[in-house]
Parts: sequence; C-alpha cells; structure tokens
Amino acid sequence: DLCPFVHCEKSLTSEILLQASFLRKINRSGQRDSNETLSEQVAGTEASSSPGTQQQHYARSHGRAGSEPTEQLLSSFPLHLRSHHRPPQSPPRFKRIVSDANSHLPGALERPFLLHHESDEHSDLVESRGLSVLYSPSKADLDLVFIHGLGGSSLKTWSFARQTENFWPLWLSQDPDFVATRILTFGYNADFRGPSTILNITDFAKDLVSRMLTFEEETTDGSKIRMGQRPILFIVHSMGGLVAKKAYILGKQDPMCSHVFEQVRGIVFLATPHGGASDAKLLNSILEASPFSTSRKEYIAQLEPTSHMLQDINDQFSRICGELALVSFYETLRTVFARGVKKIIVERASAILGYPQEHSSPLVADHHNICKFASDSDENYICVKGVLKMVRSTIDFATRLSIAPPATQASRSSVSIRSAPGGGDERQSGAAEMTKELQEVLGINFSSGSELNARKAQKMEGSCQWLPRKQSFQDWFECAGPNTPIFMLTGAPAAGKSILASHVIEWIRDVSSDTTCQYFFFISDHQVKRTVSYCLRMIAFQLAIRYEAVREALFKLRDETNATFERQSFKDVWEKIFQGIVLRIPFKEDLFWVLDALDESDSPSSLCDLLVRSRPMTPIKILITSRENRDVSNFLYNAKDKVIHEALTPADTYQDIKDCVTTTIRANLPQDRESRNEVIDQILSKANGSFLWVRLTLDTIRDSWHTQEDIRKALRDVPEGMEPLYAGMLGHITHQNPSKRAIAREILTWVVCSYRPLGLLELQAALAPAFGEFLSLEDTVTQICGHFVRVTDRKVTLVHATGRHFLLNQSNGFIDRYKGHQKLALACLRYLSDDKWRHIFALGSRHPKTTRPTHSSGHNDDHPLLTYATENWAYHVKNAVCNSDELWEALDTFFHGYVLVWIHGIAISSSLQILIRTAQDLRYFCHRHARLRADNAGPPISLKTHDTQWLRSWATDLIRIVRKFGRALLQNPLSIYRLIPVFCPSESQIGTVYGRNLDLGMSVAGIRSGWWDDCMARVSGIEDETISRVLATESNFVTLVSTRGKAIIWSCETCAELRNIYHNEYTTHMALNKLGTMLATAGVRTVRVWELSSGKEIFGFPLNSEAKTMTITFGQSDSSLIMGREDFSVQTYDISSGRITSIFWTRPRQNADMNGPRFMTISPDLTKMAVAERGKPVFVWDLELSQDQQPWRCVRHTDTLRSVHEQEAWTASEVVCWHPDGTSIFILYQGSGIVHWNFTEDNQKEYSHIQGREMVLSKDGNFLLTSDPSGTLYVWALPRFNLIYKLFYEDIVRDIAFSPDGQRIYDSRGAICNVWEPDVLIRQDDSGRDDVSSNHESAAESSILSDPVTYISQNDGTVSQITALVCDSQDQYYCCGRDDGSVAIHSIKDGTRVRKVYNHSSTASIIALEWSKSAQFIVSGDDAGRIVCKRLESKGQGIWAVFPVLDIRFKDLARQFVFHPTGASLLLSTESSDLLWTIRGKTKKETTRKTWPSSTGRRWTLCSDDANRLLWIDPYKIITFGWEDLEQQHSQSITPTPTVVEAKSESEAARPQITRTPSSCAESVRCIGTTRNGQHLVTEIVPTGSLASLAPRNLRVQHHVPALSTTTAAQKTTAVQRVVAPLPDLAQQTSRLLGIFNDRILFLATAFWVCTWELTGLIPAMKRHFFLPRDWISPTSLQLVTFNEHGTVLCPRNGEVAIVKDGIKT
Repeated sequence: DLCPFVHCEKSLTSEILLQASFLRKINRSGQRDSNETLSEQVAGTEASSSPGTQQQHYARSHGRAGSEPTEQLLSSFPLHLRSHHRPPQSPPRFKRIVSDANSHLPGALERPFLLHHESDEHSDLVESRGLSVLYSPSKADLDLVFIHGLGGSSLKTWSFARQTENFWPLWLSQDPDFVATRILTFGYNADFRGPSTILNITDFAKDLVSRMLTFEEETTDGSKIRMGQRPILFIVHSMGGLVAKKAYILGKQDPMCSHVFEQVRGIVFLATPHGGASDAKLLNSILEASPFSTSRKEYIAQLEPTSHMLQDINDQFSRICGELALVSFYETLRTVFARGVKKIIVERASAILGYPQEHSSPLVADHHNICKFASDSDENYICVKGVLKMVRSTIDFATRLSIAPPATQASRSSVSIRSAPGGGDERQSGAAEMTKELQEVLGINFSSGSELNARKAQKMEGSCQWLPRKQSFQDWFECAGPNTPIFMLTGAPAAGKSILASHVIEWIRDVSSDTTCQYFFFISDHQVKRTVSYCLRMIAFQLAIRYEAVREALFKLRDETNATFERQSFKDVWEKIFQGIVLRIPFKEDLFWVLDALDESDSPSSLCDLLVRSRPMTPIKILITSRENRDVSNFLYNAKDKVIHEALTPADTYQDIKDCVTTTIRANLPQDRESRNEVIDQILSKANGSFLWVRLTLDTIRDSWHTQEDIRKALRDVPEGMEPLYAGMLGHITHQNPSKRAIAREILTWVVCSYRPLGLLELQAALAPAFGEFLSLEDTVTQICGHFVRVTDRKVTLVHATGRHFLLNQSNGFIDRYKGHQKLALACLRYLSDDKWRHIFALGSRHPKTTRPTHSSGHNDDHPLLTYATENWAYHVKNAVCNSDELWEALDTFFHGYVLVWIHGIAISSSLQILIRTAQDLRYFCHRHARLRADNAGPPISLKTHDTQWLRSWATDLIRIVRKFGRALLQNPLSIYRLIPVFCPSESQIGTVYGRNLDLGMSVAGIRSGWWDDCMARVSGIEDETISRVLATESNFVTLVSTRGKAIIWSCETCAELRNIYHNEYTTHMALNKLGTMLATAGVRTVRVWELSSGKEIFGFPLNSEAKTMTITFGQSDSSLIMGREDFSVQTYDISSGRITSIFWTRPRQNADMNGPRFMTISPDLTKMAVAERGKPVFVWDLELSQDQQPWRCVRHTDTLRSVHEQEAWTASEVVCWHPDGTSIFILYQGSGIVHWNFTEDNQKEYSHIQGREMVLSKDGNFLLTSDPSGTLYVWALPRFNLIYKLFYEDIVRDIAFSPDGQRIYDSRGAICNVWEPDVLIRQDDSGRDDVSSNHESAAESSILSDPVTYISQNDGTVSQITALVCDSQDQYYCCGRDDGSVAIHSIKDGTRVRKVYNHSSTASIIALEWSKSAQFIVSGDDAGRIVCKRLESKGQGIWAVFPVLDIRFKDLARQFVFHPTGASLLLSTESSDLLWTIRGKTKKETTRKTWPSSTGRRWTLCSDDANRLLWIDPYKIITFGWEDLEQQHSQSITPTPTVVEAKSESEAARPQITRTPSSCAESVRCIGTTRNGQHLVTEIVPTGSLASLAPRNLRVQHHVPALSTTTAAQKTTAVQRVVAPLPDLAQQTSRLLGIFNDRILFLATAFWVCTWELTGLIPAMKRHFFLPRDWISPTSLQLVTFNEHGTVLCPRNGEVAIVKDGIKT
C-alpha cells in the first residue's frame, strides 16, 4: 500500500548501498507478510511491531500540534461538515457480505481468493481480490469504493499497524452521515515482489471496470442490486488513484459501461502520484537484481514521471473529469527507508492535479500512514471524514436532480449551470461539457496546468520563501483599491524566475481558499504559447472555469455572435473578453494574475500597455517575471508610477542555490565531508545567481567523481558564465565519434528549429529515415547532446531559451538556421508525399471519431510525425533556404501529387485554419525568394531559376478553398477529390492540375471568369434608396437607409437578410458596441438601442435638443452612449433612462456658430475627440481634462504660410480616422492627400499621392482603405502607405467598412452593398509562426509579396442580374429573364447566349417566366404588370424565329404561368385572379377569368393522370379544376397540424413559445414536385403574412390516391417546427425544396448541399450529391435554383448561370 520507492541519486555508489540494505532486510524478514511493503522491510522495526508501541509512535508523529493544515481545509467547509461525529472506540466487526460475483468471467484478471493470516485469526474480515462488500445497509444511497496502491491489499492498506481490527472504513458505518452508505473494497495483484508480470495499470483498470459492470449483490428479499444504481465515490491510495482514473476513462468511453461510470461523482486521492515518482525506475532496477525471483514490473515503470501511460491518463482524465468532485491529500512526513534514510515518496507537486474544481490539503503523515488512522480521534481521520461528508452533501444534491431511474438513464443530469441574473439559457450540460465548450470558444488546445506542474516539480522544498517576505512584495499583495500597481520581477536568464512564479501561484492559493490566481507561462520555443493572444485566452479560460458570470457571458457572446477567439488578434481578445466582460464584473475577491517570462512573448510591450491601461471594477493584482530587455526597460521607465519593480540579484537566490548544491553534493559524496565542502564552495563562487549554470555544471562534472584529483580537475575546467559553459558543452559534442556527432546534430536541429517541442515518438519518427530505430531515444538524447536537451513529460526541449540562441549563433556554425529549416521541411514533405495517406484518411472519413490525423496538441499514436508534418511543413519552408533545388523539387512533387490528400487529412481534423497559415507561409517564402533574386541581380542565384508564380497561385488556392468551400469540406472531406476541383476556376492551380486531368464525373460550365472572384456577394436594401452607412461584426453586417430610417441586418456567412430594424424617422448614424451584440441608431429626434440577434428595441429616448448628431458610440460599458452634437457638445447618455450624465464643450458655447462642425470623431479609448470646423484646422480635445484647455491643433505644412486670422480658410478636411493606439489620427483632405498626425508629439507625415473621398482604418491599424471619386478602392499597408490592392468598380462609393478581422471589405454604392474578400488582406497572423530569430516586417507589410494586386470587377453596376430562370425539357437550352427587362435563350452546354428573344421595358424586372414543354411558347411577366408571350420556332444550330402571341398588362403582378400539355392554352395566375387564354391558332383570346376575394397562397400544377385537369394546391386544400372552363371538380381539405414556433437562436429559446394553426398566419405554396407515376405530390409552403418572420416553412408530402389521404412532415427553415411527420429526418435537413427528380425529392439541405431523398423506397434515405459554393449563394440565387429532367442544375451567379451537369445522375 506504499509506493515503495527508494531515493534515487545518480551516484552508483549510493545505489549499491541502498540495494544492499534492501537485500539484507529481505533476508531478515523472510517470514513476514507477503503483502508487506518494501519500505517496512527496508526500515526494519524502527517502530515496534506491537500495536501499542506503534500507536504511541504514531501519536508522537501525528499530534494535535501538527494539525493546522487539516484545520485550514476544514475551515473552508460548511459548519455542519466540521462536526466530529466519532464512532465508538471499539468499532463492531462486520462480516464480509459479498465477494466478487463475477469472478468466473473470462475477462477477469484473476479469480478472487481469500487469505487468512495468522494476525487475523480473531477477525471476521478477510483479504480478497476483486470487489467485496464489507457493509451494506438495507437502503443505501451511496457506494464508497476503496482502492489500495502498490504493494497493498484490500484490507491492510486501510488498517493501522496492518491490523484489520483497525480497518477504519467500517468506522464510517457508525457515523450518522454515512449510515446509509455501502462500503466496498477493490483488491488486485499489486505485489511487486512476485514473479515477472505483463500486467499494468490499464489491466488493473479494465479489471475494475469489468467487475463493476457485472457486480451484483443479492438482498434479503431476493432482488439484486448492481453497481451504477446509486452514486459512487472512490477513495484511493497511491497507485490506486491511477487505477481509478484509468477505469473512469475506460468506463466513460465504453457505451456498455457508461451508465455505471456516469454515477461516479467524485474521487478522494491519498498521496496519488499524478505526476509520477522519480524513484520508480530505481525500484525496478533493484527488483531485477534481487536473488529472490523478483523482477521488473510494467506497472512500476508506468509510475515514472516520463511514463507515456501516465501522461495519457492525465490528458484524457483532464478532459472528462469536469463533473467530478476531486480531493487530493498529500503527505508531509518523510517515509523511513533504512536507518537514517528518509524521503517524501510522492512530492506535493505530483500529488495535486491542479484542476479548478480540486480541493487539496496536507495530512501530517508519511506515505505509508496517510491512509491509516490510529483511532477515530486521529486528526487525519477527522479531516478525511470531513471531506467525505462535504463530497457526500454535493452528491445528494446532484442525486435529487436526477429525472430518471439510474438503471435506465443513458446519462445523468448534472447540476445545472445557470446564467447570471438577467438573462441567458439554463444549461443542463455537465461540467465536462462546459469545459469542452469553453475550450472551443476560446481556442484552448493545451493543458493549463502542465507548465505549472513541471515547474513545481523542479522546485526544491523550502526554496523561494524569501520573495513573499520582501517588503515590496507585501506592499503589492496588500495593496487595496482599483489602481493596484503591477509587480515586475526581472532577472538574468536562468535565475529561477519561472520557479519563483510557480511558488507565488501556490503561495497565493494557500493564503486563502477564496483567493483565485490565474497564470500563464510564456515559452519561446512554442510558437503558440509565446503569443499574447493565447496568454489572454488562457487567462480567460481559467476565469471562466472559476466564475460563472464570466462563463455565462462568454457563452452568451458565442450564442449571439457565433464568436470564437482562436484566430483573433490579442487586441480583439482583450477588447471583447476583458474590456467587454471581465473588467466589468464586480468579483467578490481580488484577482491575481501571474505571467511568467514576458520577454519570451511575441509582443511584450503591447501586453504591458493593455494591462496598465485597464480599468477593472475589481482590483487585479498582476505579477510579471521577465528578463530586462529593451521592451521591458521602456515599459518600466514609462510606467514607473504604475509598477513595483524588483530586480532579482544573486544575493536573493544565494541560499536557494546553496541548498540545491549542498543536497546534490551530499547525496553523491556522503562520506568525504572535506571534499564535499570544497566542491560546494567552488560551485557557489562561480554560480552568480544562475540555477541553470549550477545544474549544467553538476551534470557536466558528475561523471568525474571518482578520485579527489578528478573532482578538482573538473572544477578547474568549468568556466564561469553561460556562454563559455555552452561552448564547452558544444565542444563535448563535436569531439564525439562521427556517428554520435551526426545523431546529436540531427537531434539538436530538430529541437532548435521545430515549431513546438516534439514528443519522443515524434522525434524518433523524424530520425528513423536517417538512423533507423533507437533502442532508447531518451537515453541517446541524454547521453550525446551535451546537456543541451532535456526530456520532460516525454517532450524533448532545450534546457533553456538561451541555448537556442547560442546554437543558432553563426559564430559557432554548428546549426545554420535556414539549412536547419530546410532539413525539417524536406523531412515533412517527404513524409507526407506517400500514397498510403489517402487510404488512411479515407478510413478516417468513414470513422472520424477514431481516426484523427492532426491535432494541434498531440500526435497520432500509429503515425507519430503525421500531426507535426501536416501542420508545420510550410513553417519550415518559409524559413528555409530559398534557392534550394532539392526543396523546390520536393514542393513540386507534393503539390502535383499529394496536396489533395493533405487537405483531406486536415478536413478530417476540422483544422482548416492550417490551410490559411500554410498559404501565408508560402507567400512569405516566395517573397523572400524574390527579394533574394533582387539582391543578387548580377550572378545567378541558383543552378536553375525557380518560377515562384505557381507556388503563389497555390497559396491563393488554399485560401480560397477555405473561404469558398470550408463548410462543405468539413462536412464531407472526400469532396476535395471529386467536387472541389470542379468548382475551382479553370486557371487556378487546383483547377489546372486536378480539375482537368481527372475523370470527376461532374462538370461545371457557364462561368466566364477563369480566376477567383473577389466579390463574395451583392445585396440590395430598398430599391432606388441609397445605402448611406454600413457596419460589420464577425457574424453580421448592417446597412442603413437613412431616408427610410431602416437598418437591415445581414448574415456574414450567407449574405442573407436576417431581420429589419425601423427607427421610424430620418436616421443619420449608427454604432455597434464592442461585443457586436447591440446596435445604436440616432435619428433627428430620438436615439434607439437594439439587440442585434433579435432585432428588438431594448432602449430608446428622445434627444434634448434639435442639434444634429455628428457621431455616436457606446461608452466604456454598454449602459451609456457618447454623442457628438452639432452644437460642439459631447454628451454622455444613460441608455436606460435617457438622462445626460455628462456634457463637454469642444468650443465655448457662446462662440458656436450656426454652421457647426464639419465632423466629430471620438478616439477608440473614448478619451479624446477630433473636431473640424469648416475652413479651420482639425482640433483634438482631451475629454478627461477641463473644458478651458488648449486643444491640439493640426496645421498642415502647406498651410503654415497662411494667416492665422480666423477669417482665412484652411484646406478643408473631409474625414478623420483614429489610429488604434489613440495617439495619432489620419486626416483626409479634399483633393490634396492624407496627413498622419501624431498630436502628442505634434509630428506630421503627409502622403499627397493618395486622393480619396472616403477613408476607413482596419481595427488593428494595419490597413487603410480609401475610395476615390470614380469609385475605385485602394488598400494601403501601414505604416509606410504601400499600395497593395486596387479595385476598379464604376459607381460612386457612399460608405466603406472593414470586417473586424480586416479580411473583408464592405462598400455601399447606391442601393447596393458589395462584399469583397481580397486575398491580399490575408496576412501573417498572430500565431507567432515567424522564426523568432528573424527580422521581419510589420504584420501588414508582410502581406506585400509583389506589386499591388489590381482587380477589375466584372460585376459592376453595368451587369444586369438574373431575376427569372427556366429550362427546356431536352437539356439543350435555358431561358433567363433579367432586371433590365430582357429575355434570352442560352446554350446549356456552356452558357453562351443563343438568342435574345425580346425585351420588356429597360426599367422593369422579369419576375415570372415559363417555357412550354414543347419549347414552342415562352411567356414572361415583369414587376410593372406587363405579360408578354412569344411563339418560338427553332431553325437548327441555335437559330430561333420569334413570333408574337400576346402582350397585355394587369393591375396585379403575375405569380405563375402554366401551359396546357398540348400548348393550346395558357393559365395566367396573379394574386387575386386566374385567367385562361387560348394561344394556338390565329385567335388569341381570354376564355375564362376567376377572381378570388382574398390571397389564397395557391399554386397550380398539371394533373399527371389527366391532361384535361389542373390541380390547385394551397396550404389547406387540394382542388381539381377543368382546363376548359376552370370549374371546380373536386376538393379535399388538408387538416392543418398545429405548429410550434420556437426561437430562431439559442439565445431566444427561453422566451414563451407560440402555438398556432396555419390559418393564423398567411402562407403560400412556393414549389410543387410530382413523381412520374403521379402518386406523390411534394409541396413547399412559405409564410407571407405579418407574422412571417416567426412562422416556419412547411414541407408537406401528399400521397395522391383516390381517397386523397394526407400526411404532413416538418421542414426547418427560419424557425424550428415540431409536428408529427412521416419524414422527420428529411424535415430536419431541408432548406429549400427544388422538386422531384427520378421519383426522388430534390432539395437544398441546410448547408446548401444539393441532395435527394428516396421517396418510394422501403427505407427512405438521403444522399448528398454536391454543394453550392459559398460565392454562388445569395438570397436571390437560392430562390432561382432550378433543374431539368436530365438532372442538370442551374444556379444564377452575378449575372451568369452556373450549370452543373451529371451532378445528381447517380
């Protein structure tokens, strides 16, 4: 029951002494209990075997005086948990009720057996393996399962002095709080002294799972109780905790067992080595050398800190344990091994999980006795029992929430997580699901506690105590108020700053159980963990785990905006999460943040600037450690009044270093005190405060400790300082034999140049092609790499960040950075260029849950290097030698044979952002290549000139694949082979290489452009009404028509209109809050605030004057609005009351003239206002100063010669944009360029070459967008104003905007808003993928790869749009009507226009169009009420003759045309009437007219079984009419099914539901489909009434039989409808019905896949055929998608028709 580890030192002498001591003890105690622990055997009988003597010894060691830590934990429990209900002093004995009932099962590891020991001859308790019940009340409500550890047993582990009469679990049965608790033990073969065994922790866990699954206890009434029918709590000791964790993982993953393990509610750990124990390896070595047939044990090897099994258990358990109550006790006394030899077996750092929900506490006991108690009054027993009571009280509450019997529940309900007061849904998901949700929202891919645990493991006991005692630290810690200074701890490299940071984290948490501490460790060689963005997201994640208010606010933001933060810049993360959420929450206690190694982050100064500017409602105390580089020094100087600076000196850490050196030297030189002291003194004299130097020095000279002279020589040779020490280590490597030197160089190259630290398996796979398999790569790394590399948690890392800089230093020439990256790039590309991956990924597509080829935080066990190579090959290409023929050949092979397979693998892993990053890296590689060629224009740079254009094109293709096909690719990864190449432009690389050469079975025609289109969509607001303003969030964009006071909210994903907002007066301005969830609109007299997700007005108030609003923005919180008014005032309004809370005058009130300001613009931090009057310079006012200030004034250099008199006019300024830093502005002057003015330094830079009319700056300040008077758009990269993009479009621009990420452009031109996505806006992201040793340009300038990109839009205002579309029946032609009134016939082969048939008025749009089946007649109707019908006669070869039939006008607009099958008659249907015309022969006349009193929502279709009849179908009935006279012949009502209209988004789900029948909402039939045999009709019903925004669209299937029976199915459209339907699966999938093709329902699925549904088969089934690309999708195009009888699908796109042939034939 003790983890029997002997203290491990590297000295062979010490090992031999310990082994000899161990063997002697074994010989003396051969007759002792076979299950007795190794520590007891080694220690002998230091404590008497007499129970009384042992009890006295225990009392001396565990007295009341040492119980403060346990009282500290208990003090945090409720009062009722602190009461000490003690059982009788002599607990009654209980007979063992049930042995393991499933011992006979084949899956059991061993048969249970009973051991009767001599010491137990008076006890009824007997040892057993498997599950045993020791106490079972008649009405138990909880199962306690006790699991022993290594060397233990089911009873004696829990019995003081190993006497079963002291078996304390049975004491609980006498406690009132546990009287209804069943007590069980689980025993397994953990005897380490036995023969060799292959059993490991997983085997023990499987045994536990199997026994729990099949366990039965028979009650007195004959019924049987199984495990899982009541909550379960594990109490575990030592290795038993690992067994329990692994069993929980297996049980949760196995559907057969999940119902049992759903009932596991908590685990109480007693000294469990979660992080391993360093002495496990030594124990196995001793066992192998033992002469008593002991041998190495696999389960002991798995307890080593580097154990892969241990890491897997921790990783998997951390993801699923969120709903468990976790308590960890750790030992505080050393365990006796031999006389004078004591050691802590499981260190505190290893015994604590570090999870947010975990409680941890010390017990005053050694490892052996932490699970044994002398009596019921033992302080340790009282503490453990109190914890069990606390956990039980939680379990009882969770049990009451259960809504179904435990035996039948698939998953139990956990404690609900409710939103903060005021809104939000009630979330019933468990804590594990909650954690997973948070990780997805925040993009957390790595464990938050791994770095902390690693540093705690390195910390020596008793060290770092000096820091909390420093006065500066105490001043910071005790500082009260919101303006708490930052504590900055700086020091030299390797001075122990990270260990100090880990100590501070634990110290803060130990001060008070209520104190919370969030932390982050920057890591320079991990390209994700060095970013400020990931740091902020990790802090937010830890806050959300701890605080419900943060968690629910994040979920609400996600629900309303679809926001995720993995790819967002750190500025966006700070603004939305911290400024928008965290800093606004009044927490009950101060927050503490610890940030380590700031100097290793990608942007130290930016993070510091954010932190010092924060204004939280709750004090946040921040401690930062860093080396003092230039950024940190500047920060300390500029913010000296906001920072407490503590410089780490050698004197501070001297004692800690001394203790470390002394401990190590004493362990290795235990006998020679004089030599030992000499060595200690010499090392300390040279250490100079560097822990790393000390460590490497000890490692370097350790092998020389044989004689006194050896020691002295080694000490003389050790240099002072890190650089000389590194040089000596490198010299050791280079003096090895060539084979070892080559391996060492290869290992160091991979470690130094890798994107992130590699695992041992990954590194072994990388080295295998050159060196084959290693016997032990870990040993190889340790022995031949000169101490530059260490293996921690099976990750291979450099010993310190300074080692990387040394090895890459060109002076030593050991590793060339560019050649190193080339080596890794070639290895990754060759690894991926293998035919096997397509087969492997194909299996992954079929079984996505079991095959994940890539994941950013781990590797695939079967193919260890696959993850790394897939994600990071382009990173190494980017930093590789540009002119390497070998690299270019590898790239050519990859892109011409394997790139689609690579994309397939990425799609399986749902990590499409890898494609974007790869494109960025490839572009930069090409940029470097071009720059190198330019710098070497004289002699050739390579044996072969490399054409980079094809690689640039591939970079563009990768970006477009994500943007255009991303959703479809995730849904069907195999589409990368058959579908996506077809939809790519013919001149793209993917279209050229893969679209032409493969028989893909499908073709696309009709699209003239051979290259990607930058225009993603064109949307219109109100016809002939100008869109005056446009704004954008991540998920929506908003257009404003000022004259109507109407704002339209559009979806960024589909560009579909979502909802309308009516301000009900002329509206001048609108603004979004920082989170993008609220919209403010300002009219002439009123201001209104809207909820963007619902379009509902939430606040509104009148303005206090008639002064025009010049600008509007939300305040620091969403409860206020700041408005600049025409009277020069800056007014702050409380939006809930409409009350003005403050007013600031930017000009003396009495001097305000009638003209008012030309513009007013507020700074991003809301502290300054830029104001320009007509004919005057731009002024900047500080809103935080008094109003009598002298504002900053911008006088252009060209205006300095002018008179300063007020009467003389200055150059007129048109627009002002603020830089995000708030210290400078960009001023656009009328016809004379742009001035960048830093007003704090009064510094101007003028750019006269930029002529603009409108101007806007991207949110991050990297791009400036301007438009000129002709409508051309320009994108300029800052700060140098380099032109990178130019877009020609013939129309005047009214307003322009960037998307929040700066990768999309919106412009309004007349009644149209264009959406543009230029590839040039995709730039190097914030993920730190640059080689940190390289000097690169700014983020924006890194996107400048060549000359500016010029794009001429083919979709300007001159292109007429298709408004009606119809096909012929022969798959030869289609006819389309346009918004210019034209009707034309096109070839269905390639989309070319064959014949312009006729024109309506050029100002009219065609809204209805029909072509007779014989192709002889065509009829069209426009939006002016005109109807034209023509007779067509084909002359062959695309030549058509056209003859007039009729040309008439109606008051009502035409809705539908139906030709008689013979072509003799035409039915014209309008909203209120139906007319029958005879059109064959010389006489064309109206024969019948039917008028209807109200809207009927009808649609007509031919009767399939009688050519002389028509079917009228409306939402409520089917009527048969005769063709001759339109007389009704038969009518059948359709019984309406009540529909439930639910919310359109999760955020609205809590609102009351509306139940109604279709008659309460006007509806109409939009589409009808008929099977070939006429037995089935399919109709689509859409809402048309005033409640249309709430009403669902219905999909109804009518079986056309004589009885005309009708059933109904639901379709999910704008809302969710719940009805009883025969095709519910189809209803959930359908977005829009297209009709019937080959007796299959043809429809658009919700993700715009063209799908069919087998209607007549015995088992209806859906099949996806192909998808519509994202840039084809618009509200208009979706309504016009159609198909013909041959399965050709037509979709309008930007004035053209995309023709998809052979897409649905199979």
